[in-house]
Amino acid sequence: SPSGTLGTVTNNFTIEAVVMPTSYPAYGTIASRMDNTSANGFALEMWNSTGQVRLIIQNGGVGNYRAISTYQSLPLNKKTHVAASWNGTGPSVTIYFDGVAVPAYQSAVAGTNPTTAGTGGDFSIGRQGANAAGYFPGYISNVAVFDAVLSAATIKDHSTKKLTGSETNCIGAWSLDNTANDQSSAGNNLTATGGVGYTAQSPHGQRGNAVETTI
Repeated sequence: SPSGTLGTVTNNFTIEAVVMPTSYPAYGTIASRMDNTSANGFALEMWNSTGQVRLIIQNGGVGNYRAISTYQSLPLNKKTHVAASWNGTGPSVTIYFDGVAVPAYQSAVAGTNPTTAGTGGDFSIGRQGANAAGYFPGYISNVAVFDAVLSAATIKDHSTKKLTGSETNCIGAWSLDNTANDQSSAGNNLTATGGVGYTAQSPHGQRGNAVETTI
């Protein structure tokens, strides 16, 4: 149950994570704050059994949602830094793979066509908040949420670093490096459930292209 800005941010936010999916589910959540009926909240997820990535918000009812999706799919069994920013004006949404913006489109919209997310529910990594569904198959690390639309240059910089939680506008950061504690000052520590564990990777943080090996 998130405290501070993480529990109330509805607009102008950015979510980042390093992911390595091992399969493509119907939808697999990277990070989400959502109530138990999926009526209010936001989620960054893989979906459509294709590995495409989308950022979805819901507000005031399970039938009120808007989603922006990539045309491109995440590769299986390879680390990719994923980031998505939501600006309610428009709305304007940008999704990045390894610090590079990728083409995206409005893939789903219904009900009131919200431009801001509703509040309520748990914040979770690897599942859709309090709804406890949409589990992510694979590995996730270096998750962070910001209450701002980060610049492309900032996201590119973050894609090659292990975040500390002290970055500007950071409202939550979880390295998942043998801990589920929040590295930011917000103190939103998580609890590992459902058989979640930690697996060492060598070298830590390498994306799989033999370049970024100093994270």
